[in-house]
Amino acid sequence: MTSQSDRNPSYLSLQRRQVRAARVMQVCTLAVSHGRVWVTQEGRTDDFWLESGDSMVLLPGALAVIEADRFSNLRIEPVAMQTAQAWLRLCCAGVRGLAAALGGTAGYRASALPGNGEGR
Repeated sequence: MTSQSDRNPSYLSLQRRQVRAARVMQVCTLAVSHGRVWVTQEGRTDDFWLESGDSMVLLPGALAVIEADRFSNLRIEPVAMQTAQAWLRLCCAGVRGLAAALGGTAGYRASALPGNGEGR
């Protein structure tokens, strides 16, 4: 797995039990086009099993480890900053809505993020 510094996707083929690890430099999507992989990422409490057709978001600054359960083909594609910002706003809105439904308030606001929630 290579770190992403531009917007071109990377393609990765892994043999059964082959492991790749890299620090993700920006928000990326990891999509499995064939096979099955186990993914864990530093700072996340859950691990993930992804099969053909599944995808997930890899968060920047964290080490990601991917292991193939069987021969697998992957696509790793950086997410455009505008898309990442929209995703963050949607997540913050969801947290606020969930907190309100539970009778509390969410202490997180996009304006509390660096640059008022805007990317650098």
